[in-house]
Amino acid sequence: MDERDRILAAYEARKARAHQRPDYFGFDDPAHVARVYERYWKTLRLLRKHGFHPLGDLPILDVGCGEGILLRQFVEWGATPASLAGVDLRPDAMERASQLAPGTDLRCCSATELPWPDETFALVCQHTMFTSILDERMRRQAAAEMARVLRPGGAILWYDFAYDNPSNRDVRRVTRNEIYALFPQLEIHLQRITLAPPIVRRFPAALLPILHPLLGTVPFLRTHFLGLFLKPRR
Repeated sequence: MDERDRILAAYEARKARAHQRPDYFGFDDPAHVARVYERYWKTLRLLRKHGFHPLGDLPILDVGCGEGILLRQFVEWGATPASLAGVDLRPDAMERASQLAPGTDLRCCSATELPWPDETFALVCQHTMFTSILDERMRRQAAAEMARVLRPGGAILWYDFAYDNPSNRDVRRVTRNEIYALFPQLEIHLQRITLAPPIVRRFPAALLPILHPLLGTVPFLRTHFLGLFLKPRR
């Protein structure tokens, strides 16, 4: 089984598990809501700080876009749908994304072979896609492609695991050192966010608004990297 087939099989298995716990990553779960909206808030702050918000007509690509959740969020943040593009390996996810994110340019293909010319996009995004790639060579190819289609002065928006998940062998963290090695030509800005989900799920719902921001200040309890990687202007 090659790496692409392994990734597709892993997502099929994940889909089957999701049917057993339909609320696990849904907005009926207060822990999920807290996690998502913390990321949205900190992402917007990061984009504003570096001059990428408001989004307007910025050409944006989401690599590993799934069903287009982030693309739809960009529209909520003011992006023009016709300026948005997404790729994913999974045909079923692409079909669903085309229904939920009409007007966007969606392609079913690999992150290692992006079908756009050099320097097409001002913003290239990936959210928990790299941790699904276990093969180091494929990771390097995907990183090179993301940097290739990024225009000078643009940025890669990154959100992914800083820790391994011992209960899921189909994912592997991306360390700080590996990020620097994958994108040596870019200016890296990284921060740790997202309070460890297994901890948050144990909070009583009534105490979540108090405990989540309090424990979220503890660095080693934050499980993900949020980053913006800037491509130098000519």
